[in-house]
Amino acid sequence: MNSMAKKSTEDFIGYLKPDVIAEPLINQWYAWSYLISPATAARYLTQSQFKVMQSFVNAPEVHETTLKDPAMMGGPFIQHPASRVDEVRSLLKKTKKEQQRLIALSEAIDTLNAILKAHPPGKSLEPLYAKLPAALKGYVELVYDACDSASIRFIEGLLYRSEYYSDAGHSLMLRVADCDQRAFVMSTPRLPDNESLPLSIPFTDARLDQLFQMRYVPQSVKAIATLLNISADDRPFFHSLFTPHAPRRFQPYTGDGVRVRYFGHACVLIEINNLSVLVDPLISYEHPTGVERYSYLDLPDTIDYALITHNHQDHVMLETLLQLRHKIKHIVVPSSQKGSLLDPSLKLALQQIGFSNVINLDELDSISLPDGEITSIPVLGEHGDLNIAAKNAYWVKIKGRSILCAADSNNLDTALYAHIHHLLGDLDLLFLGMECEGAPYTWAYGPLLPEAVSRSQSQTRRLDGSNADRAHALVQQLNPQQVYIYAMGQEPWLTYITSINYEPDAAPIVESDRLVEMCKQDGKECDRLFGKEEITLSSKPLTRKTTSLIPIAAIAQPSDSHAQTNNQKAKARMSTPASTPLNTSTADELTHFLTQLQSLDIRLWLDKGTLRCNAPKGALTPDITAQLKRNKPAIIALLKGSATEVQSENNNITSSKSHSKPISEDWQQDVILPPEIRSNSDQTEESSPSHALNILLTGATGFLGAFLLCELIQQTNASIYCLVRTDSTDNPIVGLNKIKACLLNYGIWENSFEERIVPIAGDLAKPHLGLSPEEFQDLASCINVIYHNGAQVHHLSPYAKLRAPNVFGTREILKLAFQNKLKTLHYTSTLSVLPPTPLPGQTKIYEQSDLSRYPVPVGGYNRSKWVAEQLVAQARDRHLPVTIYRPGPLSGHSKTGAFNPNDFLYRLMQGYIQSSAAPQGELPLDMLPVDYASKAIVYLSQQPKALSKAFHLIHPQPASSDLLFTACQTAGYPIERVPYGIWHQKLQQIAQND
Repeated sequence: MNSMAKKSTEDFIGYLKPDVIAEPLINQWYAWSYLISPATAARYLTQSQFKVMQSFVNAPEVHETTLKDPAMMGGPFIQHPASRVDEVRSLLKKTKKEQQRLIALSEAIDTLNAILKAHPPGKSLEPLYAKLPAALKGYVELVYDACDSASIRFIEGLLYRSEYYSDAGHSLMLRVADCDQRAFVMSTPRLPDNESLPLSIPFTDARLDQLFQMRYVPQSVKAIATLLNISADDRPFFHSLFTPHAPRRFQPYTGDGVRVRYFGHACVLIEINNLSVLVDPLISYEHPTGVERYSYLDLPDTIDYALITHNHQDHVMLETLLQLRHKIKHIVVPSSQKGSLLDPSLKLALQQIGFSNVINLDELDSISLPDGEITSIPVLGEHGDLNIAAKNAYWVKIKGRSILCAADSNNLDTALYAHIHHLLGDLDLLFLGMECEGAPYTWAYGPLLPEAVSRSQSQTRRLDGSNADRAHALVQQLNPQQVYIYAMGQEPWLTYITSINYEPDAAPIVESDRLVEMCKQDGKECDRLFGKEEITLSSKPLTRKTTSLIPIAAIAQPSDSHAQTNNQKAKARMSTPASTPLNTSTADELTHFLTQLQSLDIRLWLDKGTLRCNAPKGALTPDITAQLKRNKPAIIALLKGSATEVQSENNNITSSKSHSKPISEDWQQDVILPPEIRSNSDQTEESSPSHALNILLTGATGFLGAFLLCELIQQTNASIYCLVRTDSTDNPIVGLNKIKACLLNYGIWENSFEERIVPIAGDLAKPHLGLSPEEFQDLASCINVIYHNGAQVHHLSPYAKLRAPNVFGTREILKLAFQNKLKTLHYTSTLSVLPPTPLPGQTKIYEQSDLSRYPVPVGGYNRSKWVAEQLVAQARDRHLPVTIYRPGPLSGHSKTGAFNPNDFLYRLMQGYIQSSAAPQGELPLDMLPVDYASKAIVYLSQQPKALSKAFHLIHPQPASSDLLFTACQTAGYPIERVPYGIWHQKLQQIAQND
């Protein structure tokens, strides 16, 4: 301890420093689970440790030279300089003297294996008990498998209580981390040095818990030194491991949902506000200048469940587990093959080193949680085809969310995961390792095998996980919303246990990159993790799975340009039901009727072809019942996805069996982008909007379009060409005045805008955008970037009336984008192209999700936007630079309140004010201020990483509808909140008398 001799030994109240390393050792070798069980410890001692030390003693220079190649780090080479050969020789001699019992046990295992091999296959094993080596008598059972292969079953419980188990070799090596990377520990015994302090102490000793608690709770340093019997000479060094400065405090999760944190490698912490689950604990020490990570300081005071996936040294990390023992209430492990040398009991091993509450979990066993359960999932692969049972994945269902920590699962048989999905449903999060080119199985299990294995055999059987194709098949079966790939040992603080240092072209890197791309193409969020990650999931009510119940919202959308989820429900409940029976003989009226049903929480679904209805008490009035009967065939057709369009001749709803033209024939032929609309090989991609000289904007006189125009002028230096529909094609002043009037109406016009705006008289509904071929060609040559925001918005109009401006107009814009030179296209879609709620089994709808995975939306406007977005996606596949924006409901300007007077909510609030009444009830309004939405679109459009992506623009924290009524009250417009029935009667009276 010479280097630390000058350290003070004065007492102080202190904390164990966050960067103090505590390595557990057994006979000076790094401790892992297979060195605890007596039978496996005996084999690793004689078949691995002795051989490595003897090799170093015989030729230390060979080890030193070999390890200059980083690729040899994980091999059987001691990482000490040749100058320390005498110390290794002394350790070898000392160990052989002290471990005579384990040596005898290992020799007895060799002898018994030879006896079994020589025994006639299938003959009774009873005569062999008389031939058992003395060291094994009473500790084994001889057994056959079904194929008459004889083997040894060890009675592990007895071995732990025999002379073969001793904790005399246990110790702890303490030191302060001097860098992030540590030398590989599995092949090298620890020798004394001036930078470490060895503590000879059994792992079961409760004093260790008191020491490690000092990472968080201060104590007298002198007192803990006395408790641990630290000598006077070692006290200066021991005191240097502590600090009087309090560490940062752990911030517990207090939300209503689920917080998931990735700690590196395969370690994941799952928290709700009163419970925590830690999977495969392997925690980094603090390192202020290294890769950002979570450390021991980021763990809760209590870990309710620590889950171990399998019995490999990087998953049963004793260095971490011993330091967390005082925090862990329960430790959950997979059951092993009883008495197998290759598969010792993890439960017995952990109990032997001081863990009192160890739970063995067999496949598909569950542990109940206050808000869910933990279920063990069977795992294939990762163990070189050996019969290893101690391997589980864990399906944690909590607060209605499902998280699967699958560690190194190798998807050798996709049917397994089909069965799992059938039992447990879809996932929210999947964590998966992809070490698809693992070490030969002999790297971990060689010392336990009865005889040597050829290299050719070991190379074909590896400790590997899934490659991209297998992992993708697993993803497809389990249907997770988010997929995260472990860093697979790449974090720098893990090299001491994994010896991994991947090059960019290494198979695990290449394959995991492939999986990321595959998942993204599927519309799933996916990433390969590194260092740390935090994911927060909102809580989700526990409901029964159902595949037949379809809410009305999935059939008819309320009348707002970007209706979606919560806001749809809010508007529908606040809307006015018809005061008189509807004549639902047209498609428009059918849509209105379905919207009315939604507002009343009346749900329809098909049960084996029969239309079923679920309605609140009193909601099914005689009028509504009559309309349901009258429109039953059309509603069944809608639910089956075969609804038909209105005949232009007589406007009658007809079934799919009639001779009318079905809706599907219109939109299905429109959804294909003509093959001639594509780029030429010599076309080049244009620059981003921030560098564009000329930008084309459509829809500039709409609500969002006006604010987009303002932002483009303010955030770019380009001239903004605005396609405007006017009665005059000759006088550009007419178009400019129309734009000016619109911006003045919203309070955002500035006179300086005039010199940047170039009005173009045109029409989205006409070929060439209403321009002559020459004008179209000139515009194509001039424009660099296009913002296609224009569309005709009318939620009660059928698709046939909206296809020209919304679908054909988009097709003409795409033609313009490809003409002459490639132009970047920024397309404003709507969230209404997606279902109002996730499909059964899903929890979210992601931005990159493929629209083809979801039903074609009902309603002319929604369907026209869906078809148009399909065309845009095909153009993107033809190498057009495209970004898609799907706004949700938009509210007024966040500062001025400027609002769209034609907006549904705007008109609804006018009605409440005029009638001085509104129905009772509080609902969320997820409306996004129009100025925020326009700023976001223009900002995102200038980010290179945003290209080819889709973005959902919706408020993450919906406001309460009560705020609207409070604001009205403050403004002098008192609105009485009355029961729905009374409000409805009042509206009927108004309709009859006014």
